Order: sequence, then structure tokens, then C-alpha cells
Amino acid sequence: MKTLRADLMVIWLVATTALCVGLLINQFRDTPLPLVYKDKAERLQDSVQRIASKESASAPAPMVHLPEKLSLEEFASYVENKRGLILDARPEIFHRLGHVPGALSLPRDDFEKGYAAVKAKLETDRSQPIVIYCSDASCEDSGLVKKSLAALGFSNLTLYEGGWNGWTNAKKPEETAQ
Repeated sequence: MKTLRADLMVIWLVATTALCVGLLINQFRDTPLPLVYKDKAERLQDSVQRIASKESASAPAPMVHLPEKLSLEEFASYVENKRGLILDARPEIFHRLGHVPGALSLPRDDFEKGYAAVKAKLETDRSQPIVIYCSDASCEDSGLVKKSLAALGFSNLTLYEGGWNGWTNAKKPEETAQ
């Protein structure tokens, strides 16, 4: 009985020590893991706040009238005529496997890293139209990315709701990452 009690005390001590060390290490990370679950919109909002706090306030872009959503034909015109930036809100692996020609990857699930990668192109002309797409009409990631970019001061934003599936089903050209 004493051996069992001693073994349980050692297990409890090791587990408690591991928990304390893990919590302490987490506090010193650049982006600590949350101790309470947050949904994807909340996690994205946290990323936007971290980006905004690192950047100096820039002048808001002049507003250009863009429709809320683009049809396939309108989106194809933006792509073919290179009328602004096209952003792919899908996870980066899907972007590498295939994307709309000229589209840049700005995934919702790794927004901070993606934003850092495309920031220079976004900042070259804040008045340029930005079209964001995702997988399909049921995917909410493009809307979340649009909302995040708006919070960062971009105003010339629109969505192509048909997404990657609508683009490929229409037999439109596609690119893969080099």
C-alpha cells in the first residue's frame, strides 16, 4: 500500500511539474496558445489586432465603388485584365496545388504569416481593387479575410463567391505554385 501511495505521489508530482513548465513556456511564446477555445473568427480577429498593433496607422484608401460580390464573368474580367489583386483565402497548401492565375495566398487560418508575405503588394496602392475568393459559396473564409483587411484599413474589397470550385467548373485557366 505504501508503494502504491508513493508511486501515485511521484506521478502527481511529475504531472504537476510538467503542467507548470508547459504553462510557463507558453507565456513566453510570441503567440501563446490560448487556454480557452476560440472559433476561427475570434482567432482571426486576434491576428488582425496583432498586425494592427505592429503597424503605424496609414491613411485609409480612397473608396472605389465595387460590387459586394462578383459574378464569374466579372471575376474573370478582373483576372484577365489584371484589375487589382486577387487573394486566395484557402489554406496555403490548396493554393500551391492550384489557384486562379495571379492570385496571392492570404489564408484565413494563417493570416499573420500570409499578410506578412503579401503586405508589400497590398501596400503599393491602397486604392487598388482587391478580390478575395475561397473554395466555394459555402466557404466563409473569404468573408472573414475581407473583414480583416477592412479592419486594417483596406476599403476596395469584394468577393468572388463561386470560389475555386466555380472557377474550375467553368474550365477557366489555373496556375500551380512553382
